[in-house]
Amino acid sequence: MEAAEKIIGRAAELVWGPGLLLLVLLSGAFFTAASGFFPLRKICFIAKSTFGSLKNKSGGFAAMATALGATAGTGNIVGVASAVAVGGAGAVFWMWAGALLGMMLKFAEAALAVHHDGGAMKYIAYAFGGRRVSLFWCGCCVLASFGTGNMVQTNAAAGICRNAFGVPPLAVGALIGALAAAVLFRGARAVTKTASVLVPLMAALYIIGCTALLFICRQRLPAAVASIFSEAFTPSAAGGGAAGLLTSKALQIGIARGTFTNEAGMGSASLAHAESSGTPAEQGCWGIVEVFLDTVVCCTLTALAILSAGLDAVDESAAEAAFSKYFGGAGSAFLASSMFFFALAAVIGWAFYGEKALGYITKSKKALIFYRTLFCACAAAGAVLSLPAVWNLSDIFNGLMIFPNVAALLVLKSEILSTAKGAG
Repeated sequence: MEAAEKIIGRAAELVWGPGLLLLVLLSGAFFTAASGFFPLRKICFIAKSTFGSLKNKSGGFAAMATALGATAGTGNIVGVASAVAVGGAGAVFWMWAGALLGMMLKFAEAALAVHHDGGAMKYIAYAFGGRRVSLFWCGCCVLASFGTGNMVQTNAAAGICRNAFGVPPLAVGALIGALAAAVLFRGARAVTKTASVLVPLMAALYIIGCTALLFICRQRLPAAVASIFSEAFTPSAAGGGAAGLLTSKALQIGIARGTFTNEAGMGSASLAHAESSGTPAEQGCWGIVEVFLDTVVCCTLTALAILSAGLDAVDESAAEAAFSKYFGGAGSAFLASSMFFFALAAVIGWAFYGEKALGYITKSKKALIFYRTLFCACAAAGAVLSLPAVWNLSDIFNGLMIFPNVAALLVLKSEILSTAKGAG
């Protein structure tokens, strides 16, 4: 088992090597600069096109809720803690950098999904003139749904629920699987309806909880913020020079975990936005909002809570330790509840993604029923698996989705930039 975990870990490091990091950062930088820094320059238009247009019933909010539910999973808590544990406080800086550059990637994915009347597989097939590359992306998406959007989520939620409530991990995973099944077997409309209610509520409660903790730890907050910037470029983090920076743990884990949480560059959220009736520009703006809420807001709050708590050591359970330190059993219960609902929303959202990808590969209804059944069963199994192995498998398939998706975005850059130019 240890040998297998080492092989999986090495494979994850290879996928998330300098090549993929450069692809994500440079492509995000290209679209950001070529669009005239659209996410910053068009803030008013973005606000008007998203929360200012909720009465239009274009499906934009439902698509955003579904996508945000899939992205804002346990990675916003355990993933951030893992990033800080491995890459230090500087990893948070690279999560921010990846998010800021990733906003235009998410804009592009959502806009193209509407323009080509389908998810990433449709615009990938259009970009490369055939289904081969899009089938590869769909295969990776289906496999990623079992890791990123399923077993990782239940594994993390089960661990903290066991510590807080004494509930066996298998029971937690089985409950999430059963609740997900109750939604999934009712169809796509049930997924978006559930996400529209669940995601805003769970996000608001988590933000309130983190804000309360930061208020208590406000004296340590300035030092925590300073450490994020100081450790992002230290010799120990960068190893010296640009080449050292690209191989630094802070940058690698920061970009990997940031992408895990906001999914910018993966193309997965395009599957949700393809279901809306809004314009390409409007859906692109919702994509920008997703990245902002997920990484810039939720992940930052988690990171600052961990760094400001004055913990003796930081590991994957650092968020739990921080809340327990200042709120006792109530803090553990709050975080466990948050993790449970974050995991549930992610499982439902990613099952929706997996179904769409599988539907592109095969139209078989039997295959769809088998997928749903296996997916919900894996939710229970994931609760008792080794967390490092599950995280690494997720990183592998996340990375493999990025290569063809970002390549397609670059091929279709004129469509993307034309949409951004015509917005507002």
